[in-house]
Parts: sequence; structure tokens; C-alpha cells
Amino acid sequence: MKLEVVIRQHSLCTKCGKRLGKLDDTQFDHVPALQLRCWDAEAKDTTPRANDPEFIQAKHADCHAQKTFGSKDELTRGDVTEIARTKRIAKSTEEFRRKMLAKVDPDAPEPAQPKRPKKKWPSRPFPKRGKNGSPRSRGEEGGPEAEG
Repeated sequence: MKLEVVIRQHSLCTKCGKRLGKLDDTQFDHVPALQLRCWDAEAKDTTPRANDPEFIQAKHADCHAQKTFGSKDELTRGDVTEIARTKRIAKSTEEFRRKMLAKVDPDAPEPAQPKRPKKKWPSRPFPKRGKNGSPRSRGEEGGPEAEG
């Protein structure tokens, strides 16, 4: 299958267009990444199939690393970043879906949420100052003794 991919690409890297070296030094990249593909339960494989040569590209090691981990020079996100983002979105979507179903069907099991202990806000008393910034004494401004 690897040889079929290299022959289809005429021994050229799909990223940089330069000639590929030995087959042992060549890395093969799934496009799109396997974890970003949909799962077909009937076929028990991804859609498109995991080892379909039409969705595999031969690349140099550094070109493959740029696609996998992203490139700061080109400001591109890599497959690793997209996979993490997809998992994060899927998790929040599933939690939202469970909450909405719980509102419609009260018999549905509620999602298990860890209980966080309540935190008490720290108390900081306000400073007691007079008009000039000096501390107030009992007989100054506003007290009943000040009027009389």
C-alpha cells in the first residue's frame, strides 16, 4: 500500500514538492487525520477507510511534523490541535444535550457533576476615616455627641 501511494505521487512530497528519499525515511500521513474521521459501526472502520491509499500522502519527516503539530511560521494549526479541539467541543455538546434531555424527560438520568465546596468571600472591613484622612474619634462628625 505504501508503494502504491509513492507511485501515485510520482515520488514527490505533497507538502514541499521535492523528491522523496528511501521508503524507510518517508512518512505517511492520513488526510484527514484518523481521529478526525467519522466512525462507521457497520463496517467497523472510519469513513473514508483508514488504509485507503487515496487518503494517504507520502511526506518528508519534517513536512509531516508541520502538518501534525502545526507551524508558527505559516500560522497553521496542526492535527494534534484540531483533535484536542474536536474532543473538547464534543464533550461540551454532550453535556448540553444531556441537560436538555433532562428538562424534557424527568426520568432520564442526570449527568454526574462534581460538587465544588462553596467558598466564603474574605471579609475586609472598610477603613474608618474622618474628612482629612485622619481616623475618626467617637465625638466627631455624624455622631449624637457632635450635635450637642
